[in-house]
Amino acid sequence: MAVRTPLYWDGTSIVEMNASQIGKIKSRMAYLYGNATYRSVDLLVDGLGTSIRRMTDSRDIAGARRVDGQRFSDNNTHISSNPSIDAGATTTYDQISLSVGSPSDPGDPNNLNYPLYYDGDGNLQAMTQTDFDDTFSNDATDLIVDGTDRGGTYTIFTDTTGLANHTLVSSTPVFTDQQYNKNYIHGGATSTTNISGVSPYDGRFTTSTASDQPVDIQNYYLWRTDQVASSDYPIPLFFNTDNQFEIKDSATVDTLLGNAINYATTNNVNYRISYDIEGSGTDAFTISAAANTPAARGSSITDTTLNADVRINDQDGGDTYISQNLPTGGNETETTYTLKIYRY
Repeated sequence: MAVRTPLYWDGTSIVEMNASQIGKIKSRMAYLYGNATYRSVDLLVDGLGTSIRRMTDSRDIAGARRVDGQRFSDNNTHISSNPSIDAGATTTYDQISLSVGSPSDPGDPNNLNYPLYYDGDGNLQAMTQTDFDDTFSNDATDLIVDGTDRGGTYTIFTDTTGLANHTLVSSTPVFTDQQYNKNYIHGGATSTTNISGVSPYDGRFTTSTASDQPVDIQNYYLWRTDQVASSDYPIPLFFNTDNQFEIKDSATVDTLLGNAINYATTNNVNYRISYDIEGSGTDAFTISAAANTPAARGSSITDTTLNADVRINDQDGGDTYISQNLPTGGNETETTYTLKIYRY
């Protein structure tokens, strides 16, 4: 139960691998994880939110609409005491679900599945499963969760096209940042504005009791990183059924390595892979189950609102004076969400 130095055949004799050669096997295991056959954890866009924390989009809403039969000034007290409500409307996004596989334990009942090393007496010895994990699987898992674009890991992007070497999981956004539609409703005014039956204001806000008038600002989508080319790695020695060392073909070794990383990242305590959504700001949340520092994957997801409000006065002729406080101004970030991968 320790880190071992695996053996390989250099063409003339049995030789111990150096650190670089061992590192190539670890990298190969991280590469194999990108294959659906060996990937232990998937993210789905199914609208259920299983085992992944929800995200909340918030929006400013309009203040109470005030109507008077004589003048705007009669409404001042009402307007000043009923400003637009900051983040008064919300939409919950529970689009992403975590799907964890249940691979069979590869085990090693006949001492055939794991590489050979020299024991303290210089004899050939097969690694145990724990030896193998200590030597290869655990470090390979650290590569998978290091936050870089490893094959089979998931990431967030702000479009459905243009992300090279990635596959779009779903054209359904996992989050949409919306704001009050200041440009359509009142043209983005930032100071008190008096209008009189003039488009574009007529029939858009003063004749409506709807306080939430959202417009899409930014969509966010889930992508999966593709496998890229993997470099060669040294083939370690194994025992055969006659208890003699043998050199397996690379396809057989890939299967052994793939099954090992699949099982380790699902079952090994402190080396199981998972994902979740962290939040910074109003809707703060920190992943607490991680055995190492969770690594961000892709674009940050921002929930923004507007940072000011403005009073709009509208007289549509006759003795109808309508006033309302409406959201306006620039962007104000309420919460920044981040998809993170980690091991636990």
